[in-house]
Amino acid sequence: MKKRYTLKNKKRFCFFIAIIFITMFFIVSINNTHGYIEPSYEAIVVDRGDTLWGIAQKYNKGGDIRHYIHEIMKINNLENSNISEGSELIVIIKE
Repeated sequence: MKKRYTLKNKKRFCFFIAIIFITMFFIVSINNTHGYIEPSYEAIVVDRGDTLWGIAQKYNKGGDIRHYIHEIMKINNLENSNISEGSELIVIIKE
């Protein structure tokens, strides 16, 4: 015959379970906070012959280059890909 376990100290058990949940919450929160890296920006001056594609190839360190071009256009309020020599663009510096 198997012995049946009875919980003798319910308060201690509930306290233990609460500590486990609180610890798990803090671990998940810390992980999410440190996993996000704030992007940094740099202002550049467009040289003769520069294109958004060429600028994106130079500054994009990974990921889809089309998405990076879209982000540059959004940040600089560009409606199309036309940029002119001497104008200033803000680009995202990815690390």
